[in-house]
Amino acid sequence: MGAVPDRFAGPARPAQRQRARVVSAARESPRRGTRGELRLAVVGLGRLGAACARAVAGAPGLALGAIVRRRESLALPLPEGVPRGPSICEAGDLRDVDVALVCVPRERVADTVRELLSRGVPVVECSRVHAQAFRDHVEAIHREAQRHRCAAILGAGWDPGALPLLRGWLALLAPKGRTETRPRPAASLHHTLAARNVAGVRDALCTEVCARDGRVQRYVYVELEPGVDPERASAALRADPLFLDEETLVFPVASVTALEDEGHGLVLERWGGEGAGEHQRFLLEARFDPITLAAQVMVAAACAVPGLPPRAHTLLDIPAARLFGARSAAASEARP
Repeated sequence: MGAVPDRFAGPARPAQRQRARVVSAARESPRRGTRGELRLAVVGLGRLGAACARAVAGAPGLALGAIVRRRESLALPLPEGVPRGPSICEAGDLRDVDVALVCVPRERVADTVRELLSRGVPVVECSRVHAQAFRDHVEAIHREAQRHRCAAILGAGWDPGALPLLRGWLALLAPKGRTETRPRPAASLHHTLAARNVAGVRDALCTEVCARDGRVQRYVYVELEPGVDPERASAALRADPLFLDEETLVFPVASVTALEDEGHGLVLERWGGEGAGEHQRFLLEARFDPITLAAQVMVAAACAVPGLPPRAHTLLDIPAARLFGARSAAASEARP
């Protein structure tokens, strides 16, 4: 049960006030492991839960304290790569963890978050809801988080999560303009074969993108022979007659085969508007596994939970320094 609102409560006796302080301190202070790690629980062990477990196992300062599964799944073997050490239990038996990563199907997220908050366990989740549905979700969980004096970070995945933040940063850099997000473009076999015939190119993959103004752009990913200068190879490819009719962007990669094996991608582009000074254009082209990426965002958000006020938060509410942490590669890259 949550704390009774002040307007309904009578005067508290000294012993009651002391017990209230003890409970509050227990919920607001992280329960660190024996070596000072933040102890995380993974709730649900599907693809996302397994990815979160692997991400926690490889992160400094974190420990996988528990894996929560349904009763009928408790005896099943763990997915490949998931550490064998932590306790495996049902949600009602979860104990001694600092944050729970909620990795259950979308229709079960809200109920699972409420149950964990009622037990005094802060949560991080990445349910894929947007617009008004997401705002309603945040408002509902916010009331539960305040009632049980626990922090909750919602929408801490790829989208919602990291993608809106990337769009926001581009809009911050070019306030007047427009942003376009497009899914992974399809491959162009004819142009791919032509790119593979350019001197110094070991392998290539050519894609076509139709911009909002109707222009066709070609993105060519090239795997170069050892010692080949990327700039020289790119210039030779763009000079090929087959590529002269459209704008061609060349991206050297370590392995085209690995690139083709990846199952998801997008192109995020922002154009600066007229009258904004020097014309600006930002382009982010990405290939990634969205499950692995969501897990990384959830783990980063979990590191930011200790010290947050008891309410519902989104990634936009969290200071970047909390998400990056003090010892991460991201923090190292972000420092001036």
